[in-house]
Amino acid sequence: MKLQAKYSRATISTAIFVLILGSISYYFILRYVLIKEVDDSLRVEEQEILDHVSVHHSLPEETNYRDQQIHFIPATTIEKRRFVSTNVVNEKEKESFVSRQLIFPVQVGEKSYTAIVTKSEEEAEDMLILIALLTAAVVLLLFILLFITNRILFKKIWSPFYATLSSMKQFNLSNPGRISLAKNDVDEFNDLNMAVNEMTGKVVKDYQSLKTFTDNASHEMQTPLAVINSKLDLLIQDQELTEKNMHHLQSIYDSVMRLTRMNQSLLLIAKIENQQFPDAKNLRLDDLLKERLQHFEELIQSKQLIVSTALQKCEVVMNPILADMLLNNLLANAIRHNIVAGNIEVETANNYIAIRNRSESSLLDEKIIFDRFHKASHSDGLGIGLAIVKQICELYGFRLEYAFKKQMHDFQVSFR
Repeated sequence: MKLQAKYSRATISTAIFVLILGSISYYFILRYVLIKEVDDSLRVEEQEILDHVSVHHSLPEETNYRDQQIHFIPATTIEKRRFVSTNVVNEKEKESFVSRQLIFPVQVGEKSYTAIVTKSEEEAEDMLILIALLTAAVVLLLFILLFITNRILFKKIWSPFYATLSSMKQFNLSNPGRISLAKNDVDEFNDLNMAVNEMTGKVVKDYQSLKTFTDNASHEMQTPLAVINSKLDLLIQDQELTEKNMHHLQSIYDSVMRLTRMNQSLLLIAKIENQQFPDAKNLRLDDLLKERLQHFEELIQSKQLIVSTALQKCEVVMNPILADMLLNNLLANAIRHNIVAGNIEVETANNYIAIRNRSESSLLDEKIIFDRFHKASHSDGLGIGLAIVKQICELYGFRLEYAFKKQMHDFQVSFR
């Protein structure tokens, strides 16, 4: 959920709650005030009746108007003075309406009467409904203005934040440049821009240092490794070596070759990260896969593997060297980690390639399978092949996926 929607929801929900609670309270307070006015009017009528009895020693005439009625009922006991709300039926118009009554005792000579003065609450109710409708209209207008104002103000106030976010998304370590962040009149956003500039500056500095170290270390290692290889070649050719020494030298030679391959792989990853393979061409990966399978034919036969292919036209724009590395590493992984007399399935389509293989292991952890130097316990590889595949896919924006289906490890690269 976006911040604007979350903020608007919280603001409007709070406003609705407060306004509903306030409207209910306002309704009852207003009703109380209106009824109090009706009661005051009834008290005036009561006083007029008592004054008439006091002066004339007789009851005034009864009235039966729509908005007011006065009736007198002979009483055997003295009625307690009280106000009541009741529904009164108008006999003439045959309709019922809410009324307020004042009931009080009246003494005329030795006779006792109960006076009932009734006033209609219809006008008060009409006024109450009118006020309620006006209030609802004002509240609705307030909500509309609040919603529009929130959207306009939110967009204007948060525009510097979105500008900063856009600059951060465009930031690229492979082509670093200072992020341009304009100063604004909000202190918090200025503090954010300052922190972003400091952070990106430190990241660029650390990245350049790491890049320089990786390049220098890889290049510097090549010379001593080449010297060690050449010296080992001379030692292995020495006729005076014993068989035991020969085994030791062969072990050293194998370790040096492994270190050389590792150095070349790490240097390759560094070059991919630094985007040192800019040339891209339109390639047919289905044709390249046919060539790669012929290249691995001896290794496939040595493990008695059964290869099945379903190659449809698959075109992609990328560097030819990286395309070879992508296919080589996927095929080498499928062959190296396969069982004897196992299966390999190679499939291409318009927008993806898939290479599947059987293996002694079951489902692999897809969270770490593409990490550098991660490999199975029984593997004799370097654990860098799939990391190179992942690096190439990230460079071109390809989607690399792993799944375990029908007892086969499935590696799929989708291009769009």
